[in-house]
Amino acid sequence: MQAPPPVSNLLQQYATMAFNVRNVLRGTDVDWRWRPSDGEWSLTEVLSHLRDVEREVHQQRFKILIENETPFISGVSADEWAEERGYRYQNGPNAMQSFLQARDETLSMLAHLDDKTWARLGQHAFFGPTSTHELLFLAVRHDEIHWEQIKNLLAGQRADRAD
Repeated sequence: MQAPPPVSNLLQQYATMAFNVRNVLRGTDVDWRWRPSDGEWSLTEVLSHLRDVEREVHQQRFKILIENETPFISGVSADEWAEERGYRYQNGPNAMQSFLQARDETLSMLAHLDDKTWARLGQHAFFGPTSTHELLFLAVRHDEIHWEQIKNLLAGQRADRAD
């Protein structure tokens, strides 16, 4: 894994994702169920995914590393949850609010960690030895992927309406 940026930068990026989601998706002209094509996710599916990953992956991994020395960090294939959990049929605005609440909880959990905890290593199932700092970097990179997806979905909706 490449060396991650400083923790302070990553925490700012992690908070910025929530800020951006809140501001971009609060409008009434958002079509939460619109999909660019079959097999691609809608905003509802993306926000349901972000909510569940925040609660069940990011928060759990951070807790394990905060509370334990050299813990095992399991791997997760969260993309499969979309079908298994029926993300397509969930309520998008509710998923967004739950994601934002979960993100605030995670940020609160991470806000006052000391350098020793940021450097603490766990054994990640996919990546091997991984620090709390590196896990935050992975979470930010996950955000970046889905932020691009959200922007593309909104642009696609606008283009669809213009046709």
